[in-house]
Amino acid sequence: MKKQINQFYDFGSIRLDATNRLIYRDGAPLGVQPRVVETLLVLVKNANQIVDKDALLDAVWHDAAVEEGGLKRNISLLRKALGDEGRFIETLPKRGYRFIAEVKETWEEAPFYEIEEAAEIILQRRATLKITHEEEVTNESVTVPSAAVSTETATAVVPQNRRLVYSLRVLALLAMAIAVVAGFYFFRGSENNATASGSPPIRTIAVLPLRNLDTNSQNSFALGLTDSLISRLGKFNRLTVRPFSAVEKFNESRKDAVTFGQELKTDAVLEGTIQTIDNQVRVNLRLADVKTGQQLWSDNFEETASDLLKLQDAISGKVAQVLLIKLKHEEELLLSKKATTNAQAYELYLIGRERWMRREMNRDCLAFYRKAIELDPNFALAYLGIADLYAFTYETKVAEDALAKAIELDPTLHEAYATRGFLQMFHHWDWEGADRSLRRAIELAPNSSKAHHWYGVYLSIQNRLDEAQREMERALELDPTALVIMTDLAELHYFKSDYERAERELEKVLTIDPNFLNARLNLVKIRYKRGASYFLEDAEFQLFWLKLRKSETPPQEIDTSRLEEMLAKRDERGLQKAAEETYRRSLKAQPEVHLSFAKQYLLTGEKERCLHELEEAVAARIFTIPFVAVDPFWETVRSEQAFQSILRRMNL
Repeated sequence: MKKQINQFYDFGSIRLDATNRLIYRDGAPLGVQPRVVETLLVLVKNANQIVDKDALLDAVWHDAAVEEGGLKRNISLLRKALGDEGRFIETLPKRGYRFIAEVKETWEEAPFYEIEEAAEIILQRRATLKITHEEEVTNESVTVPSAAVSTETATAVVPQNRRLVYSLRVLALLAMAIAVVAGFYFFRGSENNATASGSPPIRTIAVLPLRNLDTNSQNSFALGLTDSLISRLGKFNRLTVRPFSAVEKFNESRKDAVTFGQELKTDAVLEGTIQTIDNQVRVNLRLADVKTGQQLWSDNFEETASDLLKLQDAISGKVAQVLLIKLKHEEELLLSKKATTNAQAYELYLIGRERWMRREMNRDCLAFYRKAIELDPNFALAYLGIADLYAFTYETKVAEDALAKAIELDPTLHEAYATRGFLQMFHHWDWEGADRSLRRAIELAPNSSKAHHWYGVYLSIQNRLDEAQREMERALELDPTALVIMTDLAELHYFKSDYERAERELEKVLTIDPNFLNARLNLVKIRYKRGASYFLEDAEFQLFWLKLRKSETPPQEIDTSRLEEMLAKRDERGLQKAAEETYRRSLKAQPEVHLSFAKQYLLTGEKERCLHELEEAVAARIFTIPFVAVDPFWETVRSEQAFQSILRRMNL
């Protein structure tokens, strides 16, 4: 019998099976309506937090309009079923409900019973058939007859005044079953299952980080395998796969997979676990429909620890077949293409990749990539890893050499062209080359949010702002939770001098993450353009940043009292001098400070000194210097001959 990993929540004598949507009390199943189970699931996942009524209604009845009375009846039925008496669910008048019991979350292996429901769901999706059925909530409906009860007994359970409704429901279910069977044979008889409805049943998917069940082992392989699976599935243009940057927060989230998928605006989510038992690596996977929460497919894979490549191939091949139904010839070729045949090299690459994804851009990370290349000199992904590692530094030669090798080994590696476009833009000011590289990346991977985002950045620097907005909106569509894309879109409105909208969009970003520094930094110049004091706004940002550093582990010993005192007095002159002193102290170590000096001199009307500092910033090839071409902050010196000369030096 197949096995799967189920998610459980335990409290008191109650066990909630979140995977199969079942409730047990003292080991016995409770016969409750599906909506009642969903209500409990929402409350348990937000334990000790107030869930307001509207949020609960949206979560449980997202596909139907239900009055508040329906929610109250559900809570009442839930309390009776649990034997609650106020022990589990607290009512907060006019606000909502709160689950107050201590909850333990576990993942356990359990039998998986295959049913035909998954095929039925997919067929319904293809035929765009939707039949919604809302059970009437009554006290009688709490008890569910067992599967062994005869038809006559089942009829006797139903009250006399509901037999007609019951009969009509049976007829409706029979009609739906006939339609599904007919649809099944219709689709089976067509020449191409995948295109029978004109489009695949699942267009967008989020592959969530695999949960590592080994408490004593590193998580490198789990995250690395997840990223690898995302990358391989992302090669299929018929699928939009959310990037790792969008799903990496799942491990720290208290949300379940389906809720997380709803936030990412996907059709389905793929979640799973990984465990090593006696040198055997086992991966359990589950595909769930985001709209209904129902399981579409489940399977497990097992290989020896030395056969990780075979494990990856088996998983990606099976998942691709499930999602795409029938692979095209070119898609089969993509699947059969192997990045490396050396299992040890692949494992080292995964460790390096996982550390890079955790922003550990250190020499240890580089060592894993280089060791992988020693074992397999033709491992293109390992070279790309080195290039990505150095692309954000001033050591561009290392990045370029590694990138050239990666493209030589695999000319279809779209991520390599995106990174090359990035290097050409910000390190060489080779705008034509960047245009070609980024277009090539999009051509190879039309659903790459990274390629569309960076092409949008390129277009914005070229002052092609409407085109840039279209590219960034496409990038955000592909990665809906990317704060950096949201921030860059807001900055586009700033470049267009629509300061009010730019500020509004950045405030949305900070509502999601108040510590997102790039959004706060952009707000300084936007509010300045809307009439605020630049020195006060900048000082507020500096104070926020310093306090953030003081909260680090271990905490930074930073004295902010002087800055706080000047802000309280609104001492703009004092703040200007304090900032200048700070810049001078850090100038040798941080050449970016030339740009900060230029801003200060522009604000004080010292144009010559401002332009001199801009020239120094260009000479130091400051990363953000090309943006002066479109930034309204510099409009008072834009017509100056020296400023135009600066733009020409950057080939703008």
